[in-house]
Amino acid sequence: MKQKFLSTFMLFIIGLTMHGQTLQLWTWDTYRIKFKAPDNLVVQKNDATVYEATNKAMALDIYPRKGENLTYDGMKNAIIKWANDLDLSYNTENSAGDTQPIYLENINGYWGCAIDGSKTGFPATVMLIVNPDYPDLSFYIWISYSKEYYHDAVAVLKSFTPM
Repeated sequence: MKQKFLSTFMLFIIGLTMHGQTLQLWTWDTYRIKFKAPDNLVVQKNDATVYEATNKAMALDIYPRKGENLTYDGMKNAIIKWANDLDLSYNTENSAGDTQPIYLENINGYWGCAIDGSKTGFPATVMLIVNPDYPDLSFYIWISYSKEYYHDAVAVLKSFTPM
């Protein structure tokens, strides 16, 4: 009986301490892109220039740009400039020891680069992705989140897929 109570109690405590959001599939038909994000995001703006959504634990912004036709070196320069324009604080290596910007060879058909850092005390990542079949269209992605939602933020960033 005591063992059963302790097991139940531990499951209850684990349930209270685990953080995670339910991710749902979102689509941005204008740019034929889909991604997963928390189901409780509140869309602030969604038009041809930007997709902005937030909840109490995460902010996600996507900015499409046409006509850049970026090479990998061009992407590195563009993401560094954007990170600096946003006042993103970051080191030359991320916490995993990877040199930044991090090269992203294949994210579900996209390629690009990313920088992990922080802003106003919250972890944040900027990512720039391009579909190699349509190199004239780039997506600049900003995600900021509460530390306990790191795994959700990674899942969102890894979910971007061309439609």
